[in-house]
Amino acid sequence: MPNYTGCPCKVCQNTFKAEDDIVVCPECGTPYHRSCYTAKGTCINTELHESGKSWHEAHRSKLLDRTCPNCHHINAPDAGYCSICRTPLKEDDPSENGDSGINIVMPDGRTMSINPNDPCCGLSPDEKLEGERLGDVASYVRNNTLYYIPLFKRFKDMGKKLSVNLPCLLFPHLYFANRKMWKMTFLTIAVLAVCNIPAILSSMQMAFTDKNMIEMYAEYGLDVSETFAGLLAFLKSGEDVIRTLDMVFYGVQLVFRVILCIFANHLYFRHVIKKVKAIRTSGADIQMQRLLLQTGGGTNFLNMLGAIAIYYGAVMAIMMTIMMLFM
Repeated sequence: MPNYTGCPCKVCQNTFKAEDDIVVCPECGTPYHRSCYTAKGTCINTELHESGKSWHEAHRSKLLDRTCPNCHHINAPDAGYCSICRTPLKEDDPSENGDSGINIVMPDGRTMSINPNDPCCGLSPDEKLEGERLGDVASYVRNNTLYYIPLFKRFKDMGKKLSVNLPCLLFPHLYFANRKMWKMTFLTIAVLAVCNIPAILSSMQMAFTDKNMIEMYAEYGLDVSETFAGLLAFLKSGEDVIRTLDMVFYGVQLVFRVILCIFANHLYFRHVIKKVKAIRTSGADIQMQRLLLQTGGGTNFLNMLGAIAIYYGAVMAIMMTIMMLFM
C-alpha cells in the first residue's frame, strides 16, 4: 500500500499518521480514515469521479518528490528531509541560484558536478561498492560524504589504496575513535604508548631529581631518594641508552604515523564495507537496517574524549608498572 503519511483526509482534513487505519475509494483511490469513510458511507471526492481521474494521478508528482533518493523511503508530502536517513528531499535548482555545484574529476576523466547536500554525491544510490549499495555506504559514513564517497569510488575503480589523511598524521587514535574504528584505536594507542616509554623514563628522571619536586614529595612524607633509589640508579646508569632509544622510538612513531596517514582512508573504506555487509546480512528488516546504518556509523566526538582518556591511562599504567618494578 502506498504511504499516505502526511496527506489530508478529505472528510476530517487531518493528516494521516503511520499508525492510522486507512481505506481508499475503490474507484478513484482517495484515501480516508476508516471511521470517516464509514461515517460518510461513500466517497465524497465527486470532482474526481466526474472527471474520471484518480487521486494518485493528481498527487503522483507530489508523492514521488517525497521518495528518498538515498534509502527510497516514501516520506510525508511536505517533508524536507527523509525521516529515516535525513537526506534532503528538496534540493535547490542550480540554475536558479547560479550555483552549478562542486566539480570533481572522476577516475575515468569525467568531470562530475555534485550537490553538497546529496550524500551520494551525484552517483546512483544503487551503484555497488564491493557488493554493497552506495546509498547504504553513504548512510553509514553519514558525516563528510562529500569527501569519502568520491574517494571510495576511486578506491574501487582504480584499485588504489593510497591517499592522504592529515588527522591521522597528527592524532591517529582520535581519528579512528571518532570514526568508531575501535580495533585501530586500541592498536594505535598501544603503539604510541610503547614508543613513548623512553620519553616516560626521561620525564620520571627529571621529576625525581628536581629539587622542587623532591620538596613537594617530602611534604607528603615521601622520601624519593630512598623510596625510588633503585629506579634512580637505573635511570642514571642508563641515561645515554634511554636518550638514544628516545630518538629511535620517536623515528618509529613518526614512520607509524606516516603509514597511517597514507592508508587510513582505505582502512576506513574496508571498515565501512564490512559493517554495511554485516548489517545487510543480519536478518533485520529493511527499516531496522536503515536505523542500524544511521546509528552504527557516522562520527562521535565523545569517542575522541574516551580515546584521550585511554591513552593517558595507558601512559600512567606504564609509569606505575615501572615504579612498582623498582620499589
